[in-house]
Amino acid sequence: MVRGVPMDEREMYAEMNALLGSIAKAFDLEPQEAARAVEAGEVGIEMREDFRGERYLAAQYRGRSAQIYQGAIKRPPESMTSPSNS
Repeated sequence: MVRGVPMDEREMYAEMNALLGSIAKAFDLEPQEAARAVEAGEVGIEMREDFRGERYLAAQYRGRSAQIYQGAIKRPPESMTSPSNS
């Protein structure tokens, strides 16, 4: 339900597909891989708000993180998200 208006099934699936597509893009996965990872509980997702008051999803997958905004994906530099090989 969005602002008191029930979402029809097509809208719900469109929103879910958009979310899975964004997760896939954020972590360089195929959409099917992203769906499997979400179903398996391998992707952590949390709603947050940045310093400008813009809402985004903070997502984590296998030690990597991304901020998923509507229309944009922000990632920290690789050196901050990947374990060191040394």
